[in-house]
Amino acid sequence: MNNVIRREGNISTFVGWMLVVMAILASITVILLAIFAEPFFLIFLFTPVIALIGAWVNFHMGSRARLEITPEEFIWCGFTGRPHRIAWRDLDRILLPAPGSRYRLAGAARLRDGRIVEIDSLWLSPTNPANILSPPDHTEAQRALIDGHKVYLARRF
Repeated sequence: MNNVIRREGNISTFVGWMLVVMAILASITVILLAIFAEPFFLIFLFTPVIALIGAWVNFHMGSRARLEITPEEFIWCGFTGRPHRIAWRDLDRILLPAPGSRYRLAGAARLRDGRIVEIDSLWLSPTNPANILSPPDHTEAQRALIDGHKVYLARRF
């Protein structure tokens, strides 16, 4: 029943590796220019450092943003902020959003105490052109949430 939905994680990892390669090539170039041309070029070593910081941010973001379904709970978190979690035992029902709802709303969780918690698709990048041009498809996440709740209920009774 363990299921992880991570959309933008692969893209962030790819961008991170590209930044690492660019930082290494820029470092080599700057050092060679400083050795063979002018020592003043060493001041440009800050550029590869900035690229490496960007790579770290992309690696971190890609490993973090997810919807994770475990036998005890489901967790969703975005690229920043704290993870949100709801235990299956506290959940009454998964509600699907009405057509025309906010495009990042994947669903809602109605808890046993009557509260409703919105499940935003934080694992989708708001800056990805595919997510900007057309509303994202939340079918996979909705199906995973509903199936996870069904498995919990079947195991409980």
